[in-house]
Amino acid sequence: MISFREMLDSVSRLAAILKTTAEAETTFQRSTSSLTDLRTMLDGARLRQFKSPAETADYIERVAIPQLNGLRDSLEIATASHFGMMRTATELAKRLELRLQALSEGAVDGFLG
Repeated sequence: MISFREMLDSVSRLAAILKTTAEAETTFQRSTSSLTDLRTMLDGARLRQFKSPAETADYIERVAIPQLNGLRDSLEIATASHFGMMRTATELAKRLELRLQALSEGAVDGFLG
C-alpha cells in the first residue's frame, strides 16, 4: 500500500530534482556562448594576423586551450551532478509508477493508506 503522504513526498522530491534543470540549462547556454567566442578567437582572419606559426601556436596555447579547458570543466561539473540527479529522479519516478500502477490494478488493498 502507498500512503498519500509517501506519494506527496515522492512528487515533491521529483519536483525539487527537476528544478535543477534550469541550472544545467544556464551552464549549457554559457558554454554555447563561450564556444561562439572561441570560434571568433580561432577565425581565419584573426589567425592570419600572426606573422609566424610560432606566434599562432603561442596564441592557441595561451588563449584557445585555456578557453577549451574552462568549457570542458564547467560542462563536466554541471552535467555530472545534474545527470546524477536525473538518474535519481528516474528511479524515484519508476518506483512511484509501479506502486501507483499496483494500486490502480487492485494488486494492493485498493486504496491509498
